[in-house]
Order: sequence, then C-alpha cells, then structure tokens
Amino acid sequence: MATASHHHHYNEGVDAAFMRNHRGEVCIAFSDPAYVRAETILVDCKDCSIHAVLHENAHLLGHVSEGMAEAFVHNREALLTAMRADGTVFELIAPVHIENGKACARKN
Repeated sequence: MATASHHHHYNEGVDAAFMRNHRGEVCIAFSDPAYVRAETILVDCKDCSIHAVLHENAHLLGHVSEGMAEAFVHNREALLTAMRADGTVFELIAPVHIENGKACARKN
C-alpha cells in the first residue's frame, strides 16, 4: 500500500497543519523540516491565507478560518515544527507579520 494516510494539499503548495493550544498559542506543523527555518510567517487578512517566508520567497501554506487567523494576529509569533527523518522533532519560533489589516475577523 503506497497510499499516504495524511492529506497532501497539492494545490495549496506546502503540506502544513495549523494548530492552536488552550492558551491560544499557534503552531504550524510541516511535513518538510526545511520550512521550520522560515524567517517569518505572513498572515494576509484579506483572504485568511498563511505564508512562510523562506530565503525571501513567500510560500503559501494554506487558508485558515477567521478564528485561526485571529489567533495568529494576537500571538505575533508562531511555533514551527516538523519531524526529522530520524524521528526527532525540529522546532523553531518565527515572528508573525500581518498584511492588509490589523485583524482578520469581521468583528473589529
């Protein structure tokens, strides 16, 4: 069986999962550890899209809900994590930059 058990967003570009813990902190889990080295995470409030800036190029990670986008706006930093080939976890923290507004939700 060569089928992958997790979802790959081929049309979205980078394979990434977005998480938020009970304290409201945000985390992006990548399938490719290279993206953990992103210099910045960009949140575009116009369409709730999240990008990782790596080597001065912005890579689309996907579109998130307004609530998740708000969590990124409030945090100003995100935990980036991935599993290395040897099974150890690689994680770094990157600053969050907001584009097209200070808030993603309609309520502000």
